[in-house]
Amino acid sequence: MTLWTWVAETSRRLREEGRTETADAVARLPQLAAEGEAARIRALLPSALRAARADADALPPWTEGYLNHWGPAARVGHRGEGTAVLDLVEGALRTAHGEEDDDEDASACGPAACAAQNVLDCYANIDGPGRTVDRTALLAEAMTHGGPGRPAWEALVVAHADMLIDDERPDEAVRELDLRAAEIREAGAEVGMDYGFAYVRALRYQERYTDALLTLDRLEEGALLAVPVGVPRTAAARRIRFERARLLAWLARSGLKPPEEARQALPETSEADAHPRLRKAWVDAAEDLVALGELRNDWRIGVALTSWSRYAERVGAHRPCAHLSMAAARLAAARDARWVADSAIRRAQRALGRVRRAQDLEIDLDEAHAMVRSVPAVVLPAPAEDLLERLREEPRESVDPERQADLVVAARAERPEDTALLNALGQVGRTLMLGDTAAEPQWNHVRREPTDQKAALSLLETLLHDNDTAGVRTLVRTLTEPAPART
Repeated sequence: MTLWTWVAETSRRLREEGRTETADAVARLPQLAAEGEAARIRALLPSALRAARADADALPPWTEGYLNHWGPAARVGHRGEGTAVLDLVEGALRTAHGEEDDDEDASACGPAACAAQNVLDCYANIDGPGRTVDRTALLAEAMTHGGPGRPAWEALVVAHADMLIDDERPDEAVRELDLRAAEIREAGAEVGMDYGFAYVRALRYQERYTDALLTLDRLEEGALLAVPVGVPRTAAARRIRFERARLLAWLARSGLKPPEEARQALPETSEADAHPRLRKAWVDAAEDLVALGELRNDWRIGVALTSWSRYAERVGAHRPCAHLSMAAARLAAARDARWVADSAIRRAQRALGRVRRAQDLEIDLDEAHAMVRSVPAVVLPAPAEDLLERLREEPRESVDPERQADLVVAARAERPEDTALLNALGQVGRTLMLGDTAAEPQWNHVRREPTDQKAALSLLETLLHDNDTAGVRTLVRTLTEPAPART
């Protein structure tokens, strides 16, 4: 039974019993999770829990665990969070699986949601290949809590297949999916869309891109139509489009599909921005399309990739951060954007320091770093002291913030104490979503010269633009503490 079938049947039964608020929550929470609406789940959850607790004697013991499941699920699923949510999901797992009780009806995990699912997703987000041992151990324990025909068990099967793929065993993943699908059908149920996406991923890792594309076509023509209209179907259809764009772009680069078809399939950047879990597919497709000359590689793509890699770093999705940062560095190097590329390399290096089994990533990083080092040196169009005036004369429609950043960095190398150049770096850094990189020299200057009000104000603007509240507090302390006495 798919999750959405279970949700519809359970919600209908609760409504017939007169438990309307709980019925609404059972149906609504997984839909919100599918769209990553963690804030809306937090707002809805207290009233849902009150209603469930009021009827606790008449509801299954796993009801409260089910309701609490979807907030973290939105974060590790749609939003792709890692270490930022790790303590929360591991705590929920200890609560749910801590009792040595084999009675499924007495478990905090029910038929539709197992606490292990969120932990497995979280581990995969942090470092999929580097966490395969942890995932294997957890799967061995978690899969004893259910069986074929239950949505939670089927989700664990997909998680097992994903683990095998990350462990460089896609052939085993296909066999696992085939075996478990047969068991599910013998139990009188059907597999859901996630099964199909797991097959697509396994085929892609086997380099069977045409087969993967055909599988997507079958999903769209068959399984998708069985998904309920509304959020569930919209989310599934969106994932199909992103996966198709990635496959078509690769096939076009291999000469097996028309490049124009691949370009038309690429979703808008804004859609990838709204759905963090799908960004990697978009970037994979975009890199291939840039190589084909079908997608313009400009500073706007740089802003998107910088924003996404910084997001991954902030939520502790270390391996995705490394992948996104290296793609950002490669594309920036291709358009001779040295400062942006250097910043991306530094972010990738930080991410690599936090993952295991990093040999493949280290090779990719070396290649990206070589590309960045090959970027031509910047030549100032005017003396360093006259650069800003020259930049102000440029027509607004022709301004390239990445070129301006490289020029300002080069001018600062000649005039490191020039506050106007420092402030200009902060301004262009904010435009390029590289406030963290721009803030480093700004902090150095403000700590040396806390009375420089213009520099302090520019740093404040950078911190506010980055939503760096801790940095703002530190800046306030720096500016208000008495200066040390000079002897």
